[in-house]
Amino acid sequence: MYRKFPLKFETFVALRYLRSKRRNRFISLISIISIAGVSVGVITLIIVMSVMTGFDIALRETIIGNRSHLSIYDIGGKIKDYERVIKEIEAICPEIVASGPVVQVEALFKNEEYTTGGLILGVDPERESKVTDLAKNLTNEGGRLFGKGKLPQEKEIVLGYRLANRISARLGSQIQIVTARAIIRPFLGRQLGSQLWLTVSGISHARMSEFDEVYAFVDLPTAYMLTGEKGVDAIHVKLTNPFLADTVARRIRENLNYNTKTWYEDQQAFFDALRQEKLAMFIILAFIILVAAFNITSTLIMIVMEKRRDIGILRTLGASTNSILLTFILQGLFIGVIGTIIGLCIGIVLAWNINPIAQFIAKLLGWDLFNSTIYYFEGIPVAIVPFDIMCIAISAVLLTFLSTLYPAYSAARVNPVDAIRYE
Repeated sequence: MYRKFPLKFETFVALRYLRSKRRNRFISLISIISIAGVSVGVITLIIVMSVMTGFDIALRETIIGNRSHLSIYDIGGKIKDYERVIKEIEAICPEIVASGPVVQVEALFKNEEYTTGGLILGVDPERESKVTDLAKNLTNEGGRLFGKGKLPQEKEIVLGYRLANRISARLGSQIQIVTARAIIRPFLGRQLGSQLWLTVSGISHARMSEFDEVYAFVDLPTAYMLTGEKGVDAIHVKLTNPFLADTVARRIRENLNYNTKTWYEDQQAFFDALRQEKLAMFIILAFIILVAAFNITSTLIMIVMEKRRDIGILRTLGASTNSILLTFILQGLFIGVIGTIIGLCIGIVLAWNINPIAQFIAKLLGWDLFNSTIYYFEGIPVAIVPFDIMCIAISAVLLTFLSTLYPAYSAARVNPVDAIRYE
């Protein structure tokens, strides 16, 4: 008699078992706790995944801004005629927006009191500013700390701000640069490279530890003075879309026989680590939902024990084992779906408003939860990605579904005669 409308029957019974009655208020309370457990797990996952994705995107944008999308090297070493090379690559790559030559020099930075090591990039300042954020890093834009510097001219230098702090350099300071090649060569008795006193024309805040700690920038003539030779080490290239770097690099290698390195290849280990960390956090936090799923299992087991007589009566009235099985699966799924929906709504709202919430907590506690000078960003970066939300929702519902199988199977196996007799 019930098989004429199976789904309606099972849904009706499942919802009825979830309602609160005097005799099963404890079970109803456990059901509410189970819903809350699923919600908390979903909320936590959404907030953490959104913040981690936001950091990933923000760091990617920072890296893309400070590094060229593509670097081109000559197989033979130095690129002597970089203007010719630039014309060659631009002729076959319409995706190129800007390009510029680069010389890399290992050096010591000295003043009267301090000495430290670092890397000097010799660039054409105007061209490099079109390829990377070099000029922008000398401003106050985007929460950067320094805004009075200018691009380096001959015998001037721009220092990463942490590098500048290590030698107590400020705008206008005079610092001595000693290149790694500035040594006496045996048997020839002459110096390679040179030692120069340069004026600090700007302090760069790239918001990348590597650049702020290690890098300094000079113009090409000054770089040639430091190396003692002409020619550049690489050509930096900016593309219309950084994600075209692999395609453009392959074309340059095949047609011009130059070596290439994309921005992603340069930071591949870093991005792989971020991706693995995000996956690890997802798995760890999913255990919150797993605990809630075990709670659902225990709730359904108690309901099965309490409703044995009802199950027996339903069976004698014609309900099949599949109907009983589906009834308890639906009951668990209702708990999981309700908890997931509540968690999604609250989690998305909290994730969107994470910065005001963090500021409120900071004022309440009296200390900064997110120090921009440490994390390089003005606020907590957040990115709510639909795919992440979908994965969280599916995972939550799937775990709750799995948690219903054992108690539902136990309910379906209840012998109707024994259930009615002993009740």
